[in-house]
Amino acid sequence: MKPRAVVPVLALGLLAATGWAQQELTGEQIVRRADRDHRSRDERGVVEMVLVSEADDQRQLRSMEILAKTGQGDDDMNLVRFLSPPTVRGTAVLTVEATGRADDQWLYLPALKKTKRIASTQRTQRFAGTDFTYEDLRTENFAGWTYRKLDDARAGDVDCFAVEATPKDPEETGYSRRVLYVEKARFLIHKVEFFDKQGRHHKTLVNRDWEQVQGLWRSRQAMMEDLQRRTKTIWRFTERAINPGLPDATFTEANLERGL
Repeated sequence: MKPRAVVPVLALGLLAATGWAQQELTGEQIVRRADRDHRSRDERGVVEMVLVSEADDQRQLRSMEILAKTGQGDDDMNLVRFLSPPTVRGTAVLTVEATGRADDQWLYLPALKKTKRIASTQRTQRFAGTDFTYEDLRTENFAGWTYRKLDDARAGDVDCFAVEATPKDPEETGYSRRVLYVEKARFLIHKVEFFDKQGRHHKTLVNRDWEQVQGLWRSRQAMMEDLQRRTKTIWRFTERAINPGLPDATFTEANLERGL
């Protein structure tokens, strides 16, 4: 079985070589191709994060390490741990995806030296004051969503397929739908729009500044903007390693509690 890509913003495999054939891809085939074309076995990255307030007059600077690994089928594992500042250093979230049931997620709080399991009802909550929720920390959940191809669109100056994703079980997500903008040429996800339960445009994720790392395309920078709160979270990768050989033991509660 080939491994899947394990980055929170993903891509998909080789279904068609011609422009005509690409036109015939379904919504799910487009998103799955974006997930397959740029896959790795595992990855490690260090991110500089900026939290921008509503008035754009207050900025919090943080850094964190992201570890990710391909699991079985469509299920992956990832661990996100803050490196700085001291007030959040060591705070970490471990996600072990599980098709057919709720994912396993744990939050480690270094001040308490204990791990707390994140209940499924808490997945829609913001992660450590960012504009990302715990739900946003997993890779694409193909078993939980239905995909429909919309009219082609543009993300900035890039020609894209537009795919609408709607949840099969609305109780399992904080979103009523998402729209993914997938570049036609390289099958890269440039933008994702998130809509709340009332159907209002809630957040937009934009991936930019693309580079190839060991032959795989990755964005150096991502921005999640909350249009309702008028806040932004900006990530910029300062380190990235593809296929460093992370052991499965990295993605366990025991390792989570080991801290920094």
